[in-house]
Amino acid sequence: MLAPTMKKTASLLLWLAAGGLAVVSPLSAQTTVRVTGDPVNLRAKNLLTSEVVTQAHYDDRLTAYEIGEEWVCVAAPTSAEAWIMKTYVQTPANTIGTKRVNVRAGPSINYNILCTLELGATVKPTGNVQGDWLQIEPPAEARVWIHRDYVEVLTNDAAVVAVAEPEPVPEAKKSARRKKPATDADSAAPAVVAKPAAETPAVLPTPVIAASVPEKDDAVRTIPVPAPADLKLVPLSGQGAMVEVRGELRAAPLINEAPTRYRVVQWQDNRWVILCHVYGQATKFRSLQNKQVRLEGRQYWIQGAAAPVLVPTQIQEIASESVAP
Repeated sequence: MLAPTMKKTASLLLWLAAGGLAVVSPLSAQTTVRVTGDPVNLRAKNLLTSEVVTQAHYDDRLTAYEIGEEWVCVAAPTSAEAWIMKTYVQTPANTIGTKRVNVRAGPSINYNILCTLELGATVKPTGNVQGDWLQIEPPAEARVWIHRDYVEVLTNDAAVVAVAEPEPVPEAKKSARRKKPATDADSAAPAVVAKPAAETPAVLPTPVIAASVPEKDDAVRTIPVPAPADLKLVPLSGQGAMVEVRGELRAAPLINEAPTRYRVVQWQDNRWVILCHVYGQATKFRSLQNKQVRLEGRQYWIQGAAAPVLVPTQIQEIASESVAP
């Protein structure tokens, strides 16, 4: 007599075999896929809530590295948004000057990571700069995601394997499926079931082209927060933006008219450069003095200061070889 767990497992296997569900694993080699929608969103993560980095169009060919039941991971096209902190890019060679640095889908640590570059890697700036962030052409390592319903896996590639062919579906059920409304723009088209590699593929009809509208979520990242009352702000857009700063926390010399008692510095071009002044009670920062730290908080530019003032929401000690944002 089978145990309850074994019964459930056996029932699940029988259901999969009867339903013909395709089980797809990460690819061991690159596979070409064809886009069947126009336009279709390419996202930084395999989530409908993830940021849109660019769009693909009908009949575009993309290189896939992972194919799942809902999402396909592909190489980022040249039109994709890719940003890196300019602090970690050495000029004029445009090479990475730290151990590792993340490439993100937008000019902030709030955006998802597309890939990580190692020390010495070369980047290609596009000329677009926003604050501390530099836009670059997507590196070869950058990966983005497209919904599985909007690509056709070219069956010449043997990496896609189907467990079993689906059983014939009665005409009444087919009609019911056709009448079922789509629930999301990124998943409106019917999925294409891959044929076994050893079988001669049939000619598949082109799915109905459906638009995929990028999500507009800028408002989420631009929530205004008033600055401390004793900071005399410069009239500048973007005040209070959330930023991340990494460097050495040092006390400001008493002889200087510094706006705060502590600041974060970094060794650049054979000299110490002030990245920001740190606002808050000096006693809270004393234990981290002369240590490498990572701060997150809101940045403000004030009158009479050459570097911004950071009002931290989080501060922590880090190792010098930590991954840069």
